[in-house]
Amino acid sequence: MIVLERKKSSKLIGLESLLRRLPQSEVEYEYFNKVYIQLRTGYEGELQVDREWVELSLSNTYYLFHNFETVNPAGNTHQIDTLLLTPNFLWLLEIKNITGRIDIDQTKNQLIRTSLDGKIESFKNPVDQIERHVHFLARKIHEWKINIPVEYAVVIVRDSTIIGTIPANVPIFHLSGLQSKINQLYKKHSKVNVKSNELEIIKNDLLNMYHRKSWSPSVNVSKLRKGVLCEKCAYKNVMKFVYGNFICPICGNKSKVPYYEALLDYRALHSEWISNSDIRDYLGIDSRYAVIRLLKELNLEFEGTYRNRKYRIPEFIDV
Repeated sequence: MIVLERKKSSKLIGLESLLRRLPQSEVEYEYFNKVYIQLRTGYEGELQVDREWVELSLSNTYYLFHNFETVNPAGNTHQIDTLLLTPNFLWLLEIKNITGRIDIDQTKNQLIRTSLDGKIESFKNPVDQIERHVHFLARKIHEWKINIPVEYAVVIVRDSTIIGTIPANVPIFHLSGLQSKINQLYKKHSKVNVKSNELEIIKNDLLNMYHRKSWSPSVNVSKLRKGVLCEKCAYKNVMKFVYGNFICPICGNKSKVPYYEALLDYRALHSEWISNSDIRDYLGIDSRYAVIRLLKELNLEFEGTYRNRKYRIPEFIDV
């Protein structure tokens, strides 16, 4: 049973918004675009692993947490790609969508990727990342006075990726071996370590710990483009507000979807709270009453009196 669906991280969402709004002529664009491509590739790999779970067979009740985020007492974040909770064990997965050949040097704490063209690059060691999460969750479970083994592994999404030299004591395998590794874990931990009520307690405690980290780019916001940007024109053109609709003056596209995207861009790049006057300035709408009608359609949470009212833009808007 999936208790936490996969969602884009706030950083990935923020980068999507930033790249719509930051002109490509700005010096920072190339850097942010490179970071975005890396994060998007990782997210696509995670989705591919998620689809694999549908076909898997597990021995008993289980709970899946995708993209589990939390904060430790020191204020540092933990982002776990997938967490599997069963009555027998807790399993943490670090997912890597990497091409070429990978080698992990534990003495130097680095992952070396050799591309098909021979280019060599260094990345964060995924073993260090997942072990950090394991130590944190093991301490939390000990605090809850629950005895359950905590296991971990690194999943390589692409079967074409060559897994070279890796630590002998760390499970690192291709996605195609996911069912086999689960079977091995059930064989290793054949004993049911927690009762059904304890399993529910762990599930609820994990959900209570869940906390998404916010992210905002280090960029001068005065550089960012305003307006509702036309999706059909690859966000190059600003749409006009005409009698309650947004229309692209170049391709003629008429849609409110780009308006929702514009609000989400504002949330990601400026603030989750926005006033009527902010919307008029940001979206290029002259009428205060037209904005009121648009806001009523979305039924947004608000605070403040009529004149100084601010509306909270949610993290996701159904379109």
